[in-house]
Amino acid sequence: MGKYIVKRVLLLIPTIFIICAIVFGLMRMVPGDAVDIIVNRMTQSGQTVDEAAIRARLGLDVPAVQQFFNWMGNVFRGDLGDSFFQYDSVWNIIKRQLPISLELGLITLILANLISIPLGLFCAARQDSIPDYAIRIIAVVLMAIPMFWLATLVLFYPAQWWGYAPPVVYVSFFQDPIANLQMFLVPAIMGALAQAGMQLRTVRTVVLDTMRQDYIRTAYAKGVKQRVILFKHAFRNAMIPVITIIGGSIAALVGGNVILENIFNIPGIGQQLVTALGQRDFPMVQGCVLIMSIFVMIVNLVIDVAYKWIDPRVTLD
Repeated sequence: MGKYIVKRVLLLIPTIFIICAIVFGLMRMVPGDAVDIIVNRMTQSGQTVDEAAIRARLGLDVPAVQQFFNWMGNVFRGDLGDSFFQYDSVWNIIKRQLPISLELGLITLILANLISIPLGLFCAARQDSIPDYAIRIIAVVLMAIPMFWLATLVLFYPAQWWGYAPPVVYVSFFQDPIANLQMFLVPAIMGALAQAGMQLRTVRTVVLDTMRQDYIRTAYAKGVKQRVILFKHAFRNAMIPVITIIGGSIAALVGGNVILENIFNIPGIGQQLVTALGQRDFPMVQGCVLIMSIFVMIVNLVIDVAYKWIDPRVTLD
């Protein structure tokens, strides 16, 4: 296993390089750049504008290829550059906002698993019953509803009918835990519902497949209680597909809540990414995507190693 982990870690280097090249190239293909926005703002305020000096100050006066390798050289030294608009380093900004996105993603993940796993096991135990059909229909509906539309309704109608709206001013958990959870709970539930719909169906499917195995029928024949069969035998042996889908959800903790962060005004890395895209803040966008990519690759590596821990028969090559 050690050789496998070392090999996967070494593969991170070319993968990161390719991701950086793709993101860098796509950003340069977008019409306009930060200089245009800065020049426009300075012109509107009546200031004298030297566009060439601004471009040189931001490092945009050299060919794109040279810009890329200059940036990559800084990245491998641990420097993600400075934001064009926030007068701070990209790394400092990410350090402030990454924990916020992780908190929202973690609450979403916990709620999704609390909903999907028990209901998935219940549906598997009551296959083709009325509750099974009802829960599966609800799961499909939750998967089909656009989350931005549902979140907008949740913001609009409670405020219209009852004068209530979720807090939109961020308060640190360590400063006021109650106010912090009040802000995060509603968007976390929105994200958990869509995620739970997909996970629920996966749990039901893999558990049903496991329940048809011979050793499960043997357990029933010996008089083992259904609860024990579901949790100790069926679910445990069906964990690999479930871990795979949960791993995908964990990988999305950093950047998977971009829409919810913007709708509920949560100052996480997702909201920062959208703002930076609108401003053509190249270092900020590149830094955010790089951190998200590294996080996803590390989570995928942990999930792959977890397969071996769950099922010793799995071989890692």
